[in-house]
Order: sequence, then structure tokens, then C-alpha cells
Amino acid sequence: MNIKKVLKGTFLVVLALLVGAIFWQIKSELPHSVNQPKKVVDDKKSKPAPVLEKTAEPAKSKKADSKSAKADWLKSETPIEFPILMYHHIADVVDGNTLFVPADEFEMEMMALKNAGYYTLTPEEAYRVLTTNEKPAEKIVWVTFDDGYKNAYDTAMPILSRLEMTGSFFIITGMRDDEDKMPDEMLLKMKQNSLISLESHTVNHPDLEYLTNDQADSELRDSKQELDRLLKQKTSVICYPAGRYNNETAELAENAGYKLGLTTNPGLASSRNGLFALNRVRVAYGHSEATFMALIGDK
Repeated sequence: MNIKKVLKGTFLVVLALLVGAIFWQIKSELPHSVNQPKKVVDDKKSKPAPVLEKTAEPAKSKKADSKSAKADWLKSETPIEFPILMYHHIADVVDGNTLFVPADEFEMEMMALKNAGYYTLTPEEAYRVLTTNEKPAEKIVWVTFDDGYKNAYDTAMPILSRLEMTGSFFIITGMRDDEDKMPDEMLLKMKQNSLISLESHTVNHPDLEYLTNDQADSELRDSKQELDRLLKQKTSVICYPAGRYNNETAELAENAGYKLGLTTNPGLASSRNGLFALNRVRVAYGHSEATFMALIGDK
């Protein structure tokens, strides 16, 4: 009986030793990393920062307002005088019509201004010059175009944009459907160019001098309201058709919301003209660089 107990006890001991041996054998063969504490990985630190693709910014023309902000405005002791150039067609001359200036001549004239150090004004800058008697550069000029012809869009604007010069175009709002005039689509595209200003030339291009006050008021107000609506702006300049006006025109224009009025009276513009009777310099075809510069008083 005692022998059986001894054998049974021995068997159990041997069995326990075998089980233990097998356990330790399996444990020793497992990968070492299983027994290591897991390292918590900070994804923010371990992962490389994502590379953001830089979005290309749209090309920008030199903005007129930015140009003005960078200018050193100079105060003058005497009333400032400056040329307001008057163009119509920028195209090959037709039948000797002096309202036409060929594209190559126009570009030559703009290059001459640029090379001579002229600063081209926006309407807002012209108003500041005339009301504060200070200017953004020693030499200033305002380049204007009457009637809103299609060659303003096709020819004049590209030249001005290439040279980074500003220009103001006067639109006859009731003639936008005429074959040779800019339609709304062109005007809206021009509006996107920060170097270009679009202003009023009345609704039907009448001689304001001979209209009744009510008729003139309608031409002035309706044109401004149409441009304000179409272009989402505050139209500030009226260019009188054929340059004609009378004693009541200035008051009517001011009451309609304009700040400046342009005529065809020859000469340099100045506050002495009155804000609603500004002189301009008519530019016809056939100028050389020398005669053009002499025309604007730069000899």
C-alpha cells in the first residue's frame, strides 16, 4: 500500500516537472518582443507633416489703389495743372478722321509718357489732386477715351495693361448695342482690370448745352444709375458729349452724384477750371514723340 502511494506521488512529481519543462521551452521560443512592454507611438510625432500643395495665386496687374497707396503725395503751393488726354478711336485712320489714332502711335505716346516719368491717374486720384492740391508724382497725366468703342477693349486696354498704365473710358449707356460700341460683356471684362475705369458719357450723347434742365438731368442720372447697376460701382465722372455744357450743367451733375465733369475746352486741367469744367488735351493722329510731348507741355 505504501509502495503504491510512493509511486503515485513520484508520478505526480515527474508529471509536474515535465509540464514545467514544456512550458519553459515554449516560453523561450516566443519572440523577445512579446515580453516587452508596448511603446505607445505618438502619431503626431512619428508621421511626417503632410506636404501642402501651394495653390498658385492668380496673376495680378499692378493695382491702381496699391500704386496710389505707395505714392509720395506732394503738396503744391500753387494750383496744380496737368494734362487730361482725350482719345476716341485707337485704330487705323478712316478718311482722315482726326478722332482716330493708330495703335502704334498710341503705344509710342504711352511709352513716351512712361519713359518721361509720368504717373497716370485714376479718377479718384484726379479728384484728390484737384481738391487737395497735392499730387502722387512730379509729372502726372490722366488718359481718357470717349464713346466706348470696341477698339478700346481690343487695342487700348491691352497696351495700357502691358505698360501698367491707367485709363478711363466714357460710356454712352444707350448705345451699348451699336455695332462699333462695347456691349455689356466687354464692359464687365474691362471692369475686372484694376487699371481701367469706366465712367459716364450720358445715355444718348446729346448736346447738354441745348437741353432743358429736366432733359439734361435725365441724361446725367440715368446714365450714372445704369453704370452703377451694371458695374456695381459709384460712377463719379461725367464727360460732356462734344464737350458742351451750360451754366446749369455743373449743378445738375453734382446733384446727380458726380464729382468731376470733363469738357473739350483745350488746355491743362486745374482746380481753377472748376471741378465740372475741366480742360482736356485732344490727341489726333500724326504725332511724333517730340510733337506729342510738346502738345502736353513737356518740352
